[in-house]
Amino acid sequence: MKKVEGMLGAALGRPEVLKAARAQIAMRKWGEIVGEALADKSEPDRYEKGTLWVVASGSAWAQEIRLRKEDIVSRLNEAAAEPGLFRDVRVGVRSFRVR
Repeated sequence: MKKVEGMLGAALGRPEVLKAARAQIAMRKWGEIVGEALADKSEPDRYEKGTLWVVASGSAWAQEIRLRKEDIVSRLNEAAAEPGLFRDVRVGVRSFRVR
């Protein structure tokens, strides 16, 4: 049987694991990145291969995110401390947890 620390060390050294961790750190700062008003009506859903998928509570909020996409991507990369980690933001409309 392998030791857990040996398996964890190998996983943490993989670039995709480190990227996912950095993406999660940035996603947790969503309110700081987009502002509290927009953060109350949206939330990050998942990160996949450079794309952040976001859930918005309505089409107007989704459009606001789309209009601010370049700024949001820039701020996400800054928060992740890895330029180019985030390349796109995609938005879907559906209900989500209330803060």
